[in-house]
Amino acid sequence: MIIKSSAIDRLLQQNSNLGERRFGLPEVGGRGDGESFNPTVQEIADAIEYYGFDVRDDDITTIPDIDLGSGNPTKYPPFPMAIEEMKKALDSLSMYKYPYTEGADEIRQVLLDYVEKEGFVNTTPYNYSDIDEKGLCVHNITFLPSTSIAFNMIVSIISKPGDVVLVTGPNYGLFTIRAERAGAEVEILALSKEDNWLPSPGKLAEKIDEINDSLQKVYHRRKGYIPRVVAFVNANPNNPTGKVMGVKQADLLKEIGEVCLKRGVFIIDDLVYRDLTFDPDNLAMPIATIPGMFRNTISLFGLSKSYGMASLRAGFVVADEVIIRELINRIFQGMDSAPDIVGRALAGAFNIRPERDAIYQEYFSKLRKIYQDKYQLLKALVEGIDTIRDESLKRSIVQKVKSVIPDASLQEQVLQGLPYTKFPDNLEPESGFFAILDFTKVRGMKYKNMVINNERDLLTFFYRTYRTRFLVGQSISWPYPNEFVGRVTFALEDEKIISALAQMNQSLRLLEAGEDYIIRKNLEKDQEQMAHIKIDGWRTAYDKIVASKYLNSLDYDAQTQRYLSSFDDYKDLVFVAVRGDEVLGYSCFMPFDKDKKYDSELVSLYIKKSETGRGIGSSLLIATAKELYSLGKENMIVWCFSDNTNAIHFYEGLGGIKVEEKMARIGEQEYLEYGFYFDLEKVVKQN
Repeated sequence: MIIKSSAIDRLLQQNSNLGERRFGLPEVGGRGDGESFNPTVQEIADAIEYYGFDVRDDDITTIPDIDLGSGNPTKYPPFPMAIEEMKKALDSLSMYKYPYTEGADEIRQVLLDYVEKEGFVNTTPYNYSDIDEKGLCVHNITFLPSTSIAFNMIVSIISKPGDVVLVTGPNYGLFTIRAERAGAEVEILALSKEDNWLPSPGKLAEKIDEINDSLQKVYHRRKGYIPRVVAFVNANPNNPTGKVMGVKQADLLKEIGEVCLKRGVFIIDDLVYRDLTFDPDNLAMPIATIPGMFRNTISLFGLSKSYGMASLRAGFVVADEVIIRELINRIFQGMDSAPDIVGRALAGAFNIRPERDAIYQEYFSKLRKIYQDKYQLLKALVEGIDTIRDESLKRSIVQKVKSVIPDASLQEQVLQGLPYTKFPDNLEPESGFFAILDFTKVRGMKYKNMVINNERDLLTFFYRTYRTRFLVGQSISWPYPNEFVGRVTFALEDEKIISALAQMNQSLRLLEAGEDYIIRKNLEKDQEQMAHIKIDGWRTAYDKIVASKYLNSLDYDAQTQRYLSSFDDYKDLVFVAVRGDEVLGYSCFMPFDKDKKYDSELVSLYIKKSETGRGIGSSLLIATAKELYSLGKENMIVWCFSDNTNAIHFYEGLGGIKVEEKMARIGEQEYLEYGFYFDLEKVVKQN
């Protein structure tokens, strides 16, 4: 018998990532078909990975950090009727037997009665004998351990390879990842301040048509199936904006429904935050309550966020029987059945029993008040105590701050609000427990030798100073790329909110004014300036190094056209340093596949002649190193002419080690080049 390796060694060879112990979020995973996430979703995945794991340091096992990105609701007793039903089940003699895959009909009937009371109606029902006067029956419902599992299954049911699921931005970032893991492609419908952060039916129609037209052109020569937009995810209330579409927005919801119905696009109506709507007279309105919309809508309900039972993992789906049948098939194939205790809890929370109304009103009136007060506390800590109009609440907040923070001077600073920070315009949560903070003003500011050029720098800064972390805009598809934002929770205990914001306040006061430029990804409008900088750089730096015949042949217009023609391919691989609209310098880089000798290369680095000696080159190289490191690269090679002593000193000064030599042909001649090796982790940790 030949033994090549132990079973564990073999598993580690095949899955090297398992060799590292992780604290925090597990890996976000990948697509089931082995393909890469599309770039939009990869950015979200990378940002979540950075928040959940990469930003954290080795001290995390002994020193806790402050997590403002948590999705946990506030500490609040579970909904009493759900607990009551679970206890009844545990006390009964029925727990010995396996549940039906689809769940007990008695549970599904309770859930059906609930959604029908809420207004669900199917105006085009099937011709079955058990269909009731609302056009529905128990076969329109099944339940699972969490709406997340339901969402994964739904996407895999309704989509084929290449199909698109449309998600709003901002969004719950993990849903975008889950949609792609289930085999679909994800596109973002950007919400806007002008539309009150609500989906615009006109823009939704345009986006669906644009995507479908594009897919039609790409796939028009193929026989058989042509991918298309198959679903629009309508989170109502929205996570993370907290915006609500209720009866007051019924016309808007009807228009959204009609846009999707006309184009054959399912609506996945995510209603898990519904009962946390602050205005009880404008609860989020399910689209399936609009006549004619039921069969095109897949509705998700759950216990986790609103009913104080996130640990249980309980959700149910209401949809056309065809969807439910296949969901039941997938449940059977993957997990045999959902736990009966989950169904009992759901039936305890979502029912039409006479006593429910009074219990519901008491439970949620208190819970909504807690969240509204917590938001006002957050508002006082972000924008200052004077923004609180209610004098009684104002006094209460001041007293809470004093009880948590003994130092009088720090109390005063905290009650003045966060420096450089505000809430985005026209975005006050109407539900839930998340808020968006706008940190755009800190862009370009400095902490020691660290410049905040992007959201990852922002998160690193807060973690390095006072170990605070949150989800940045990239994690939630924030639709304004030039803004730096963070999604924070206000579901924490009041003292934790105060402590966390006090530490953020102290962090922000450590910042100093930065340079008069910022570093960002290049735009199409930058290409002409970049072409001029490159040619001027060659003529200046390589005079007496490269043959004058070649230098004289360089042409601004031709170089500009080369950059413009390749912009779409390389737009994410170029950083520019800009002052306003003026480009001061740029770096171009290239990550490599694993079969290359080095992980990545800094292909070029050019600085405008009038801006040399100001540290712009160092800033661009460091920004490049951070970007490549975030992509999982460990090292970088940089080539320069052996006669270019200025470049050699520059790279060596930043930690580059000469490891290679090669001959490079430029024009009609060959020149000796040196290769400098950079350890990316070392560059990132030092900056």
